[in-house]
Amino acid sequence: MFAPAQSQCIMGGFTIRSIKSLPYRRSMFLSTIRIDIVRGMKVNATNRNSHMNTSPIEFTSNISQERHETITERATKSLSCTNDTSSSTKENANIPFAIKPVPTATRKAQRDARRSSKEVDIIKTYLNPYLQLSKPRLTILVMLSAICSYAISPYAASVGQLLSLTVGTTLCSASANAINMGREPEFDRQMIRTQARPVVRGLVTPFQAYRFAALMGTMGTSILYFGVNPTVSLLGLSNIALYGWLYTSLKRKHIINTWVGAVVGAIPPLMGWAAASPLTHPGAWCVAGLLYAWQFPHFNTLSHNIRSEYKNAGYVMTAWKNPLLNARVALRYSLLMFPICLAFSYFNITDWYYQIDSGIINAWMSFWAFKFYWQQKKNNTKDILNDTTRLNKGLAIANVYARKTFLISVLHLPAVLILAILHKKGRWDWLFDGDDDKKVTKV
Repeated sequence: MFAPAQSQCIMGGFTIRSIKSLPYRRSMFLSTIRIDIVRGMKVNATNRNSHMNTSPIEFTSNISQERHETITERATKSLSCTNDTSSSTKENANIPFAIKPVPTATRKAQRDARRSSKEVDIIKTYLNPYLQLSKPRLTILVMLSAICSYAISPYAASVGQLLSLTVGTTLCSASANAINMGREPEFDRQMIRTQARPVVRGLVTPFQAYRFAALMGTMGTSILYFGVNPTVSLLGLSNIALYGWLYTSLKRKHIINTWVGAVVGAIPPLMGWAAASPLTHPGAWCVAGLLYAWQFPHFNTLSHNIRSEYKNAGYVMTAWKNPLLNARVALRYSLLMFPICLAFSYFNITDWYYQIDSGIINAWMSFWAFKFYWQQKKNNTKDILNDTTRLNKGLAIANVYARKTFLISVLHLPAVLILAILHKKGRWDWLFDGDDDKKVTKV
């Protein structure tokens, strides 16, 4: 009845009788019969010598090759982009979605818009990296400090000198910043704060940064030399060397780099003062001292909250080398703002009313700098250092005080400089000149 199974048994040396006599052979024979039933391979019993076909069944598509080619051609024709915007009901009858014709004028406008957007991308690709090399926000701050110092100086200067001072200072600052970025891509890559810089991202190579710095520095010092005076030009050149080479090198060697960086920040006010007034005047050093002292509460509180990044990147900063000294220096120079602002009035740069409003702003920053220092002092006591929970809580509080001091310092500098301009000696004398003339006439 089940020829394949029986034939397999006979070929293997078994007979029906021998299978019946042996239990395990009988069970094997029955299992073979079950397999044949499941597979549905019932064959003729007389064909005992036939072999079972065990090759896999191959399935072929019931769609003919001709119809498959027809569908492909139809889809290609339907979805192809052409300039023909006319609709044909006969051609579009088999498309399973609605087709909305686009006028030729609209398509042309879209192509023009894409072309213009590519031009904008080119500008972003080639100009923005070099703009970022100049550190725009820092450069603007440097330029404004020079302009404010120029405005505070007692001697007048021409508009041409002011424009030359503005452009020349901006270009010199851009040159110094480009050198700084070109030298530190491997270190900047390890800090979140500096990971987006163009040299780190590979948008500009270090050699291209140096060429940009050379061009900006040459143009900047030349403009200052011919448009202002040689003294200002020499100060601009020295600032490029101090920031681009000395300060950048010391950042990975000693904490004194912060003090060198403060000197770099004090030079632009000297440039602004020297544009119209001699540097022998005490007021020049008052403005420079103000910018020098401001650097410490500003940078020390900034570096405190990212001290681990500076440490991992290999920058030697006071914030992680000596946290208590970092806070003490920030407080010390915040308090130094009071005698510096007092010197403005003492040397007749501003009137004495300047001491009132500048004192309020200085006290505001000094208050938060004191809280930052006092918390850091608590954190360095033995009791807190031995208690991890209290230490972590104290550090969190110090981080908050540092952040507030930093934000206040950002507002402090422009406020103090603008107030100095408003309180400049003789600024408001024109309001009272008429009254003095009337008194002289009556006498």
